[in-house]
Amino acid sequence: MSEQLAATIVAAHRAVFDGVLEAVDDLDELGWSTPTGCPGWDVRDQLSHLVGIERAMLGDPPDDVELPAGLDHVVTDFDRATELAVEARRRLSAQARLDEARDTFARRLAMLEALDPATLREPLDGPAGMRMKASQMLRTRVFDLTCHEQDIRRALGRPGGLQGPHVDIAVEQVLRAWAKVLPGRLGDDVVLDVEVVGYTRVLLDLAQAALHRLDPDAQPPGMVPPDAGSPAAIAAPTAAIRLDAGQLLAVGTGRRDAPEAASLHRSGDPAVVDQWVRLGSVTP
Repeated sequence: MSEQLAATIVAAHRAVFDGVLEAVDDLDELGWSTPTGCPGWDVRDQLSHLVGIERAMLGDPPDDVELPAGLDHVVTDFDRATELAVEARRRLSAQARLDEARDTFARRLAMLEALDPATLREPLDGPAGMRMKASQMLRTRVFDLTCHEQDIRRALGRPGGLQGPHVDIAVEQVLRAWAKVLPGRLGDDVVLDVEVVGYTRVLLDLAQAALHRLDPDAQPPGMVPPDAGSPAAIAAPTAAIRLDAGQLLAVGTGRRDAPEAASLHRSGDPAVVDQWVRLGSVTP
């Protein structure tokens, strides 16, 4: 199982690194300056963020810069830590930005390919003081990379990158996080029916903070097994939404350009659906 998970993690990183570079290919200055769904960040800032975090995972020295005052989108210590790489690269040329991204992604992929699968069970340090089991840390990195690739693609009107092991992992991260965080936001007497087109359909039983897959045979390899228990024993859904993987990731990260509840295929209690979409962010 560790060998399969390691191979899935490597394949997911390879797919999303390629997807990010494809998404920013041949941009002119207007393209690089396009605002995205992350407050304060344009396309160039998105790539700078990803490069900075992956360099941190490589153990490269941190960027030694001062943040300017008055950045409205920088509120928490985590925000400040992740903004340093963005600030350090604001004035790079497009070619220098791309060269660094290609070099960083290639070195990172080589590190992952050399990973001993047994170490996936050990703690691993991540950005901004994060520390968790390596398997979860690396899935979290895939999630972050995939979400930011989609941020770039939505901003530029360049759809794509929504098939592959990286999207499998990112979708799973949102669904399992929703099972944990939504009871405190929506109440623990709620059952949510989520259909992610082309991926999966699950019931989120907020009373148990549990995820029950309605199509268990569709579970991608390397994912966390579904929670025990039979969906047949769960109460009827309070609310349901049907959306694609890109929409799920935008809602799950609270992006400004995420779809509104009214634009989604939905049923059940409309107030619950509205709260679900409005309060569905699982990121810092």
